[in-house]
Amino acid sequence: MSDLSGIKIEKGRLGANRRNVSYAISGLIISAIAASALALDTPTTVYNMNDVKALGITAEYDTTNNMNVHRHISEFYRNAGEGTELHLMLVAQSVDLPTICETKAQLLLANAKGNIKQLAIAVNLEASATVVLLNGMPTEVYNAIPKAQALYEWADVHFMPCQIILECYQNTGSASSSADLRNLENLEADKVTLVNGQDFLYASTKTGHAQKFADVGTVLGVMAKANVNQNIGNNEIFNITDGTKGIWIEPGISSHKTNTELIEDLQTLENKGYVFGVTYTGLAGVRLNNDHVCAPVVIDADFKVNEHTIALGRTSDKARRELRSVYLPKVKTDWLLDETTGKLRPATVVALEDIGDKVFDDMVRNGEITYGKTSVDANSDLIVAKELIVSYVIVPRGNIGEIKGTINFKTQV
Repeated sequence: MSDLSGIKIEKGRLGANRRNVSYAISGLIISAIAASALALDTPTTVYNMNDVKALGITAEYDTTNNMNVHRHISEFYRNAGEGTELHLMLVAQSVDLPTICETKAQLLLANAKGNIKQLAIAVNLEASATVVLLNGMPTEVYNAIPKAQALYEWADVHFMPCQIILECYQNTGSASSSADLRNLENLEADKVTLVNGQDFLYASTKTGHAQKFADVGTVLGVMAKANVNQNIGNNEIFNITDGTKGIWIEPGISSHKTNTELIEDLQTLENKGYVFGVTYTGLAGVRLNNDHVCAPVVIDADFKVNEHTIALGRTSDKARRELRSVYLPKVKTDWLLDETTGKLRPATVVALEDIGDKVFDDMVRNGEITYGKTSVDANSDLIVAKELIVSYVIVPRGNIGEIKGTINFKTQV
């Protein structure tokens, strides 16, 4: 008997989604006064500026209180795009940066169930607050660097790694006296970035401490928009100027001085690992100078490289998150072993390696890495120790930091 339908082609079942688009999810903690619909120490989630307005956080809120809360959030959405998931929390103005890193940030990260991929922390000092400088920046900023790195370590242990951005407000010391973030004594904070750049014209509308702020909202928004492998200072993609709205026309530093005033200091600040806005002759608009972290560049004897940029750190974190998600279902599953050695069969090794390699294949296809390889140790003991030993190697995408060349006139070629 034949089926009179002739041909039947059914829809196949859809497996797990291997295209993860959640790496724009961000977090923002700001010391401020409570908003009309947002109490202090209360995590909330917003997706656009209408959600933010509903909380009572408006431009008028900033103006009335001489703060930069609406500013940071609006800059985030201007760069990341409306619809991006942002986890937000306000804390008391009396809480300084180190304390936020130590006692407040964990609440926001946990409340977001580990989905935050980049977290920015900003402050609005009380009018009566006294700022004491240490190594060219407020003591609280300098002391927050190890606390922020410790926050990352805590988050990583709980399987929710994220890059951390700190507001380096009032970076009023000279560039020569400012701390070298690429060479901090006894500290490699490779998950921490200090932003000391500001939109000078906007800052000029503020007074007191609020005028000497740093635009962490801008940097957080660019980071959320960027692919994990992209430098946030990418000249082709991330022009942070909006001429129509008059935003980021004149870049400056959180000392409330323009880049023009500090032109001799900018290269020193770049070399020392600060993040700020820059202009390039022949290129309209303002870009972020680079994707620095507070760590030196390290290459060991085996040519392994540390995560000395934001892009390398985000790429590594994504790979580890994705690898964990695909291998986690395999925990407590059973596999055939070699009947004579009790070790993994070659076919089993290939099957287990293929799980990780698919993650790397996706990242290559997405343009996030150049190459990735999973290696399973065939001698893993699945009988007594019940431990699968796996190693991974990633070759990242390259990044052009500068172009050097020579040019000559010749009478003939």
